Amino acid sequence: MTSAFASDLLQGSTALVTGGGTGLGREIAQAMAEAGANLLLAARDVERLETAAAEIRETTGRRVAIHPVNIRDRATVEALAAFATAEVGRVDILINNAGGQFPQPARAFSEKGWKAVIDTNLTGTWNMTQVFGNLMLDGGGGVITNIIAVVGRGFPGIAHTAAARAGVLELTRTLATEWGPLVRVNCVAPGAIATEGFMSTYDPRIADLTEGIPIGRFGTRREIADPVVFLSSPAASYITGEVLNVSGGQQNYGRNQAIFDSQFKDKK
Repeated sequence: MTSAFASDLLQGSTALVTGGGTGLGREIAQAMAEAGANLLLAARDVERLETAAAEIRETTGRRVAIHPVNIRDRATVEALAAFATAEVGRVDILINNAGGQFPQPARAFSEKGWKAVIDTNLTGTWNMTQVFGNLMLDGGGGVITNIIAVVGRGFPGIAHTAAARAGVLELTRTLATEWGPLVRVNCVAPGAIATEGFMSTYDPRIADLTEGIPIGRFGTRREIADPVVFLSSPAASYITGEVLNVSGGQQNYGRNQAIFDSQFKDKK
């Protein structure tokens, strides 16, 4: 796919993408590199990171470093920061993409299942944001973009991630005030995006529910990656504390659920 941006838009910057080996993170990394950024990719699966890095280097010629991280584990986040400082130098752009959830009626959540999603999507995002945000604040500034989900309408079937992602949105608004003007902090909220993870996590019939949203189809990974590039770029230099919904209008209209009505409504 041809890039929507000039190849030097992010020239001279280094972008850190969590979950950068697969799915949305992989596409975001590709788009950032095509726009001129060098990369640091981080995730738990080093083998996938190595594959993604090799492909991006080959197609863009950009410098791509990798390092393992478990965003839920503060020590590994701090180790990533130490690596970045020693081997990569300044991180100008942080994309908090890593996360995950599973569909289930709220009444069935176990304590372990709830905690796993909150620890990943909320606390993990905070770990990355505070550690690298502090480096940005001490080093002349930067840009942080948090990948969340459409929030504000409720999200039956993934109440744990709805709570966590809404928390990240309010965290974003708060930090934009505390950390401006040195660090801009924004969110991108994807709707139903055709990724391998989506297809393997949810009942395939959930895809039929997208027919009710205004654009009426799944989004593509590049349709998320390009807005992330925009928010990371000088073109968005006066934007902070915002959420950009990239959901085909799902934030306003259409079904917004991860399971079927029969799974969470009492039919007795």
